[in-house]
Amino acid sequence: MTIRSTDTSDTTINNRLRATELDVIRGFAIILMFGHHFMYDVHYIFGYPNFSWLFGPAMESIYHPLIYILFLGVAGACSCFSRNNLKRSGRLALIALGLTLITSIVSAVIKSDYYILWQVIHCLAFCNLLNGLLEKTVLSEKIKIVILLLTGFIILFYVPQIFNVFNLDYKGSPLLLPFGIGYLRPEVPGMLDYLPLIPYSGCFFIGVALGKIIYPGGRIQKQYCSGKVFRPLAFMGRHALLIYAIHQPILIAVIWLWTKLF
Repeated sequence: MTIRSTDTSDTTINNRLRATELDVIRGFAIILMFGHHFMYDVHYIFGYPNFSWLFGPAMESIYHPLIYILFLGVAGACSCFSRNNLKRSGRLALIALGLTLITSIVSAVIKSDYYILWQVIHCLAFCNLLNGLLEKTVLSEKIKIVILLLTGFIILFYVPQIFNVFNLDYKGSPLLLPFGIGYLRPEVPGMLDYLPLIPYSGCFFIGVALGKIIYPGGRIQKQYCSGKVFRPLAFMGRHALLIYAIHQPILIAVIWLWTKLF
């Protein structure tokens, strides 16, 4: 008998086992993300000279992509444990819309750019919607895996090349901002966080395919990373969406308070 988890972290329980290794990987990604946003806030929001190398070649080519590959890839794998990815998508969309609404109101009130118009939770909501629709088809699991892998690799490696050729980040319509088009146009306000579907949704779809391969039928054959040393990371991984949703306002408040006290 398979017992499926209904929480938003969904690294399912099967025969009382949980895919703890996915929680641990996601917890590690949360730590990397937390460090990145701390450095970003200190340097770009509060204007301190520290961390000026944040968008240097090493960070852009290794550190930043690693965060999103881990986070979105694991989210894709975890979707294999969800009973209904369409409902999951709806829950994530509500959180995403709430973040956009709150940051837009705050930005308007304080007359500054602290917008979150499209970031990882928006991306996850959209990806889960597409994955949920694919699950509703009568296609075999093998065909679904092939479709997911092809889609993921095309989005990751081919479509961005088209964007570069036509310079769509500058020249495209900002109405297509969720897809990574037009986000560098001057009329687009400054954003606290931004994660376009292209290329990063490719990580999610590849993660879904790998999840179907590694955990066929949402079944966990063996539990990994279950020792005490992994528990802090596993805890963060289980509550990743909550941490992601609230960490930036908390970070900014803490840094602001530090600047006032010291």
